[in-house]
Amino acid sequence: MDDEFVIEILRVMETNNVILAFNGEFDMRVINALVTSVREKLSNVESDIFVQKKIYNVMVECLENIFRHSENAIQQHIHLRSFAIFTLRKDGNDYYLVTGNYVQNKSVDFLKNIIDKINTLNKAQRWEMYREILANGEFSDKGGAGLGIIDIAIKSGSQLRYDFRKVNDNSTFYVFQVCIHSNNSHLNN
Repeated sequence: MDDEFVIEILRVMETNNVILAFNGEFDMRVINALVTSVREKLSNVESDIFVQKKIYNVMVECLENIFRHSENAIQQHIHLRSFAIFTLRKDGNDYYLVTGNYVQNKSVDFLKNIIDKINTLNKAQRWEMYREILANGEFSDKGGAGLGIIDIAIKSGSQLRYDFRKVNDNSTFYVFQVCIHSNNSHLNN
């Protein structure tokens, strides 16, 4: 991955109605700080409690996904940087959560395939897929099988966007974006 890609992401993070942005080494301490900070900041920019809860729940799932990928890599003794990015910004009535982190190259096809599949499904079909994975036990105690991504799609009610930039033979930088609409958000759940 070239540094220009990360610099461009950081530039977007810093210039477009950003509510909160983070880039750096990622661990549980950072997750806790981000969760606390977003909760405080959302109450200042969004009056609808349903929208606040939706953003908060999607954010927690996104942060868990970042942590899970890093933890899996560490357990498998694969050297991946724990560097990650996170941004929450508002554009009109929409909120955008963007995350970026290193993943193993072998995870890229799985992530692309599940996101592409989820994006073809309506809300009922997403729920059906979620229940099927749970019923079939296709996941480990750390998740997997895309449950977190399906959960994000269900909660956001929007299309998921992604980008992958190969870094080397072992790792790829994964950028994930989800949009949360604030208009009539409580009617979509």
